[in-house]
Amino acid sequence: MQNEENSRTIKDNLHEQPIEFYTAKFREADPVEIANRLEIPYDGAAFTVKLMGQEIRVSHPEFGTSPAVADNSARVLILRYLLYAKCRPFSGEFISFRDMPSGDLYIQPFTGRCIYRLLGKYGKRVDVFRRVMEAMGAEAVHYADACYDLELFPELKVRFILWEGDEEFSASAQILFSDNFRDAFETYDLAEIGGVCINAFGAKEKEL
Repeated sequence: MQNEENSRTIKDNLHEQPIEFYTAKFREADPVEIANRLEIPYDGAAFTVKLMGQEIRVSHPEFGTSPAVADNSARVLILRYLLYAKCRPFSGEFISFRDMPSGDLYIQPFTGRCIYRLLGKYGKRVDVFRRVMEAMGAEAVHYADACYDLELFPELKVRFILWEGDEEFSASAQILFSDNFRDAFETYDLAEIGGVCINAFGAKEKEL
């Protein structure tokens, strides 16, 4: 029952909350405050946001993206970043989901929605995972069988780790976050972030 409640909490915050709610908040927000808080360009009509290496023009006050962002979860993520995130430099340290405030409360739905999904998609295709990450401009790290740091937004990095299985051990995976995520997002957002990234991996794989 507790696990179902935890999963429902994540869903309520990130899926069932209509995007209209965030676009209304965005419409009312002060664009100069957003630009100053996040240290991002604003030309009087739109912000320039860098998401997973791609520059996206986000118009204000009406929320529009160019190039268009089709993934609704990614659109909500951009809105929540603009509305609530704080710009803090990356210290060089990565933290686990459990290290986030109340991380233990949400760890099981995060593991199911992100870790197991990453493992199921690439645990037996580590070579494909490497090609995808390199195509997305992720930075290779000499650790495990495949380890890459992907910059979600400026200074906010997500580390994806895969270990190939063998006769003795099963394949395994881990996802870590730069420590400044504590200032940028709520803990439950990280489950959505993992999902958005894995969606992007699938889209990139189709282009290879």
